[in-house]
Formats: sequence, structure tokens, C-alpha cells
Amino acid sequence: MRLRLPQLLALILTGLLVLAGCATIPRNSMVQQIEAESNQEESQPFRFDAQGPTEGSDARRIVEGFVEAGRSVLEDYALSREFMTPELGADWRGDSRTLIYEAMNVLTGADSNRYTIQLEISGEIDAMGVYTQEPEHSTRAVDVEVTKVEDQWRISKAPDGIMLESSSFSKIFSPQTIYFYDSSFNYLVPDVRWFTSGAGTTTSMVEALLAGPAPYLQNAVVSAFSPASTLVRSAVPVQDGVATVDLSAESIRESSDRAKQLMQQQLEQTLTALSSVSTVRMLQEETEVTLGAPAANFVTAQINPSTPDTLIAISNESLVYVKGRSIIPVGGVPDISAYHPRNPAMSAVGNRYAFLNGKSTQLMTIDESGRVGLAATGGAFIRPSIDVAGWTWTADNAAEHPLLVVPEDVAGQGEARPISVSWLEDTKVTSLSISRDGARALIVAEKNNESTVYIAGIVRDADGVPRGLSDEPMKVYPSVPVSTAVWDSDRSIIVAKLSTTEQVAAEQLTFEHGSERLGLLLGMTGITSGVGDLRPVYAETSEELYTRVGNSWHALDDYAKDVAYPG
Repeated sequence: MRLRLPQLLALILTGLLVLAGCATIPRNSMVQQIEAESNQEESQPFRFDAQGPTEGSDARRIVEGFVEAGRSVLEDYALSREFMTPELGADWRGDSRTLIYEAMNVLTGADSNRYTIQLEISGEIDAMGVYTQEPEHSTRAVDVEVTKVEDQWRISKAPDGIMLESSSFSKIFSPQTIYFYDSSFNYLVPDVRWFTSGAGTTTSMVEALLAGPAPYLQNAVVSAFSPASTLVRSAVPVQDGVATVDLSAESIRESSDRAKQLMQQQLEQTLTALSSVSTVRMLQEETEVTLGAPAANFVTAQINPSTPDTLIAISNESLVYVKGRSIIPVGGVPDISAYHPRNPAMSAVGNRYAFLNGKSTQLMTIDESGRVGLAATGGAFIRPSIDVAGWTWTADNAAEHPLLVVPEDVAGQGEARPISVSWLEDTKVTSLSISRDGARALIVAEKNNESTVYIAGIVRDADGVPRGLSDEPMKVYPSVPVSTAVWDSDRSIIVAKLSTTEQVAAEQLTFEHGSERLGLLLGMTGITSGVGDLRPVYAETSEELYTRVGNSWHALDDYAKDVAYPG
């Protein structure tokens, strides 16, 4: 039968639609979802010319080919499964783990059908996109077994997950930010995850958000979604810039208008960072969720709120402000010269201050009325940090539990109290800084002459009182020696090892694993950075105060020491 042209075109169009529909059917992969019903021009996964197994390949070559095939994420890692027995291929999950390696070698095991893939790794990503950075030259061994299928070697036993060379990783995965709330719901705290690039990114992000925060933020941030929240189906389609999130009935059942509004805000701030998404529709079992009028207790949460641009410092044994190129005495504060003050801190909200005495054995605070009070005594305090809730943090390295917090209102909230942190046992805390959102602590701790940079969530009770830090902090591995660290934004920090005599190289590190070296400065004794646009980085020596201009340091005409941004 001869088909007319319109009939032929209709059949071709129908075939293409069927093929497109098949491409949107997700298998068991969470990270590799493909969007349904999307007419947006989404980025596609990077395509490699990886090859399937060649007939007659020896067992070692099959193992090596399996590693190389991890570069192809298409069709739920179909290429990787070609190197497996049908039984293993049916159960194996490629998206459960990604090992990022710098070097790889395949070693023969004790038995002829066993091999060990020896890797030098730089990091690992789990099924929810959480990236765990590893120290330089870390190694990992992956054991596999092979057998013959129709006289061809195939892998019969292997752990879930893929292995990617670092150069390939950066082409296949990209960082995305999902957001959770601080305990007051006034701030949105970033949680950077890594997902394969492509049309499934929105699905991966929402599923990760519903699953909860990364380990280092556990119990420190909250979600507007209950732990029972799930998608009706594993897809968040994007059409004409609108991302549709269809939630199960359990996700929203008995939720107040405020709770729904918090959910909507959390989704919007998470997804609209994608270029393909401008609006988010929230459905419950295919029915539009009614948000209602703005709740009386609903506030728009802040993201990366700016630090005030006025710094605190010491000059002539008095508190002074540093703003731009000017140094101004702090008014309304009594004479504190008898304490020989050092290392001051200032609240980001209000006019409260803290400082140490000259021997670092006393922590002093100054309240809104200008009254000076002794907050704590100890043996070796470090520079304090004041969080957005008014709590002053420091560490006393002469105490059994070094971390110490002091309430804004000692009379009403009690005196200074220690915070026990198991992973800080037998360490010397050299630096402590609280994030602008008050949800995270940035800590440098030294043990056996080696320093480690930690970022940990702050666990608070229902009244906002700090009770501890998360059990599994995130570790950061700079390329420079470190003794101090400061926040540069809600997802970047600056680290350095201070010295009165050596050239000091500071480094900016982002949660997306970018880094930049700052210019060398001889005898750098302090460094500070503020969150927000046009917040210059300041560094100091024993004789001069500098601001960063480009990648060099420019000395100011006047000098103040122990300079710090609020917080």
C-alpha cells in the first residue's frame, strides 16, 4: 500500500513521540532521571567514545573496560552493564556511588577470576549527590570477580557505583545547590550537591531535597517537608520554564498555610537557580496546592545575607571601627585599656561586642547599653565569634571540652557553657567562625602538628540554644598550610597559616571545589573577609593593615590590629 506524504509524516512523528516517551521512562537510577514532558532546551550529558567489550578480550581488559565505561551515563549506565553477566547487570546500580580517581591500576587477585582495581582517589559522591573530599593521595580498592558467559569474560561480582577519572568527572557532573532552613526559618542554608548534567537535574535535586540534608548539616538545619514526603513519580518535568513538583498526599497532609508557603519557597530557591526554571508549581496528587494568603508568621528567608561593612579592631588599647580607609573610635563604650584588649568581635545585628584580655585568659562582653562584663575565664581562649542569635563562641584550649558559648543575656539565659564535640577531642582549636546564617561553624583544629579544616552544623534546641555540633563534619583540604579560616560567603571560605616572619599564602575555597590563591604577604598575622558584594578582604602584619586589590595587597595609611568583620 502506498502512503501519501501526510500519512508518512504522521507515522514518522508518531514513531518519534514513542521513542521520546521511552526515553523518559526512569529505571532504578535516582541521579540519572530524564525529564518528562519538557520542551526546554536542556543540556545533555557529555558523550564519550567509550566502547563495549570486544569479542575475545581477556579478563583484565574486561575489567579495565568496565572502569572506562563509567564515563557513559546514558540509559542508566547501559554501557557498563555490557561488561557484566546478565545476573549482575540486572541488580547493579551505577548511581549509588561515584569514586573520583587521579590514577588507576588493575591488579590480579589470589584467584585467577578475581581482580582488584586500585585507585588513588580525590573524592566520592553518594546516591544523593553528597560529595566527600578525600586527602591527597588517598587510595581505595575495588574488588571484582569475572566469569565466562558463552566463552566471553564478563564481570560477575562488583560493588554498585562507577569510577571516574577526575578530568572526566568535571565534564559529567556539575554542582547544584539545594536549600534548607536554619532553626528560625529566617535563613536558607546552602547544601551543595553534585549531579550528572542533563535533563534529569531537577528530579535529582528535588529527590535529594526530600531525602534531607547532607550529614554535616544533620540536626542543624530543617526542611519544610516532612520525612514522609515523596514525589508521586520520579520526575519533575520542566515546560516553558515551569517546573512541576507533584507530591504524594503524605507530603502535604494536615500542613498549615505557613508550612505550604515554606515548602514553596524552599522549592523555588532550590530550582530557579537552574537556567531552565523560572517558576515552580507544587501539586498534590496532580492537584494544584493552594497556598492561601501569606501567613502572619511567614517571612521571606534570606540567602547569603551581607555582613555589615564596618569592621571592629583594636587601636591604642581601644575598640575602633574600620570602614573603607577610615579608622573611627567606637562611641558609648567605657575605657577598656586596663584589660589590654585583643581579638575583638562584633555582632552582625545590634551593637554588642566581645574581646579577650591581653593574656587570653578572660572573655569580656559589652552589651547594647555599653556595659562591660566578664563572660568567662580560662587558660587559652581564641578569638571569639558572635552568631546571629546573639551567642558568643570561643574555644579554651586549656579546657577538657574547648568549645564555649556565652548567651547574650547572661542574667536570663545562664552563664557560659561548654559544648562537647567528640571529634575535637585531643585537638587544639586554632580558629572558630560562625556563618552569617548561624547554622554552621568553621573550625581549624590541630592534632599531632597537622591542621584540619572542619565545617559542622550547629545543633540548637527549640529555644535556639546551641547544644552541640553535627557528628559528621565536612572536611576541607586546602593546598596551603592552615591555622585560621574565615567565611567569605555562605559557600566559600578563606584559609591561611599566619606567621610573623614567613611569607603567607592565603587561599579561597568554594564548596564547589574551586580554589584561588591570594597574593603572598610577608608576616601576615591576621586575615578577615565579609559576606556580600564589595566586601574587601583585609590582612594585617604587626605594623600595617592591608586591603586586597586584585591579587595584591595595598597598605592603608592608618593602622589598627586584630581586624574582624562582624560575626
